Amino acid sequence: MNKYTFLCVLCILCIVRSATTSKAEQSSQDITIKLRIKRQSCQDGTYQHENKTCCLCAAGHHLDSHCSMNPDDGTCIPCELDRTYNSYPNFLDSCEPCTSCNPKANLEVEDKCTIISDTVCRCKQGHYCDKGKVHCRACYPCTICGDEGTKVACTTTNNTICHDDQKQGGGRSHAAVLGSVMVIAVFLIFCCLRRNNKYGFGKKLGQNGGLTKMSNQNSKVAEEMQLLRGIDLWPHLPDIAKTLGWKDMKQVAERSGMTIATIESHQLNYPNDTQEQCSSLLRAWVEKMGMTTASKTLIQTLRRMNKNAKADNIMAIISNKENTV
Repeated sequence: MNKYTFLCVLCILCIVRSATTSKAEQSSQDITIKLRIKRQSCQDGTYQHENKTCCLCAAGHHLDSHCSMNPDDGTCIPCELDRTYNSYPNFLDSCEPCTSCNPKANLEVEDKCTIISDTVCRCKQGHYCDKGKVHCRACYPCTICGDEGTKVACTTTNNTICHDDQKQGGGRSHAAVLGSVMVIAVFLIFCCLRRNNKYGFGKKLGQNGGLTKMSNQNSKVAEEMQLLRGIDLWPHLPDIAKTLGWKDMKQVAERSGMTIATIESHQLNYPNDTQEQCSSLLRAWVEKMGMTTASKTLIQTLRRMNKNAKADNIMAIISNKENTV
């Protein structure tokens, strides 16, 4: 073999080796790319279904069908724009409904609902809610300050704060005048009673009229309380709600310590049905008071409100149904 032939053979061997090496490197790169794609196929995470690992649906979608052969061969469907949303990767069979900003609750839209985020509501101009955007379900009119002036202006998250210097001064002056008038009135009444007692009229009236009337009232109250002891109001609620009406039921709830926001929530839940508003609030009030003590509390509260006719009607409802049972 001469020199030139040896060189040609050497060149051919180098070319073949280079081609083989290049092919091996390309094959290695292809394997790496495939592995990378396989790792990224469930980029939102996975879940288990019938001993199979499936890919989660991305935010803004919900599951239509689970995977069968491969983790990523399940089917996901987008949420409906402006109607439903899902904020996180999931395998739910439906999307969450978008929150509606109720104009009757003095709410308006701040951020529209998207397929990945819920509606954000805010208070209308001139209204506020101090519960935060997430928990706010109704906004209330801002307080308007009078002559005392505004100390802190109303915002969507806090009510107006008025200056109280003049208000306090006026209040003290008014209270002083009222106190003086009451002292004079008491003194005059005392003098009149003393004069009547001198001639025997007051004493006779007290014995024959006032004491007898008070005794009868106390006896009636005692009988009512005895009758109401341990009675469960729950079966009587529909008839009691019809008798009470929303206005008086609201006043009973306020006197029992229920907050204005809680009371108004029942009104907002049934905006066009005052009977259902009253029934809903009455049910919540009975649960707060306790099933067996609510009857006594209701009658006592109505008596204090001078709603004696309604108290008597409710007593009749309870008595008739208890006797029937």
